[in-house]
Amino acid sequence: MKNNFTQRAITGGLFVTAVAGATLWNQWSFFVLLFAIQFLCLLEFYELVLPHQSWIEKYLGIITGSIVLVMFALIFSTHLSLAWYYHLIPIFLLLFIIKLYENTHSEFSTLAFQILGMVYITMPIVMLAKMGYLNSLDYSAGLPMGFFILLWTSDTGAYLAGRTLGKHKLFERVSPKKTWEGSAGGLALTVVVSIVLAQFELFDAIDLLDWIVSAILIVVFGTYGDLFESLLKRNLHIKDSGTILPGHGGALDRFDGLFLAVPAVFFYLLFTT
Repeated sequence: MKNNFTQRAITGGLFVTAVAGATLWNQWSFFVLLFAIQFLCLLEFYELVLPHQSWIEKYLGIITGSIVLVMFALIFSTHLSLAWYYHLIPIFLLLFIIKLYENTHSEFSTLAFQILGMVYITMPIVMLAKMGYLNSLDYSAGLPMGFFILLWTSDTGAYLAGRTLGKHKLFERVSPKKTWEGSAGGLALTVVVSIVLAQFELFDAIDLLDWIVSAILIVVFGTYGDLFESLLKRNLHIKDSGTILPGHGGALDRFDGLFLAVPAVFFYLLFTT
């Protein structure tokens, strides 16, 4: 148990340092970070849902998602014009055409999973990239860094409160360990941290109220994201999505809350700032 805790602590420390460093350094290190997150999560996702398909069919989704992310990153950083948005149409049409030549007798299910992976993983990552350019053409690390901090705080608060106070199951059918007390603890701690963040100049892209609302959305939808990935693993009869992070499982296990929390915060800020 002690060795497992030490392993988790070391992995967690290195993980937080890498994410924070890449986010704070500059726009390009942030884009590389998001590219790596997307690549690893898509790889795990397609390995899970398309276990019997060829590597070509798995990497076709990864390549398509990567092209979409790079295109949006270059648009956000003004290296490409807004007109490049229209290139999404031929990119996805090409996926349909390629299916005619695969001859696997499961072309439609493969296509469905390829598109699901991009909707589930790539588009939230694109929205997170856009948060670095909220109402500005210049990159600012405050909002994405604040998002990561609140997401980590939510997980930590829920874990500590759940371990000490947890009695009432939140969604036992999908995740037997989650409790209402844990969620309440995560919410309380995340709101407090959001108030603290709003006091620092780095995080002044949005005001105090927006940080508090964002914290609530991160806790609620981050929990749903965690539950959704738990449902996926339960359907596939597996414990972890991968083994890339010792003591923490796979990349999907580490970022599952992000994939539903990002769209919730993004659309809130889109209509309020």
